[in-house]
Amino acid sequence: MSVRKFVLGLLDAAVKIAFVIVVILLISRYSSLAYNYGYHIFNQVPVSSGTGRTVTVTISEGDSASTIADKLASVGLITDKNLFKLQEKLSDYHGMETPGTYELSTAMTPEEMLQIMAAGSAKTTESGAQAGEDGSDSETESSEDAEPEVQEETNGG
Repeated sequence: MSVRKFVLGLLDAAVKIAFVIVVILLISRYSSLAYNYGYHIFNQVPVSSGTGRTVTVTISEGDSASTIADKLASVGLITDKNLFKLQEKLSDYHGMETPGTYELSTAMTPEEMLQIMAAGSAKTTESGAQAGEDGSDSETESSEDAEPEVQEETNGG
């Protein structure tokens, strides 16, 4: 009976050790993958250096970031569709891609491509942040409105 308990104990220990090793390998693999994605999201590099190759891409009405990523990957402008979708989601141009035909280069970073594809929408939106970026007076009007409030606080206090 004690031999049986000893063998079952060894088997139990071996299974637990194997489980721990598998968990450690999975954590190592996915933490490395997460690090690489994080690094490449914020340290964007073009597909090629120098002048690159110019490619014409057409974005249709209603194209999602996933569809745009598929189009860019199919013509060699990006290497990782999932990475591009994350970069688009975290960029200042999230959801601002406008329909049209664009001349993009393999020497451009994904951020530069998104900026070009969003160029038309920055001029047509009515939000204060976008209007301030394209040089309209809404930003100066809002700062003028804020000045009297500050003066009233200092005069009243």
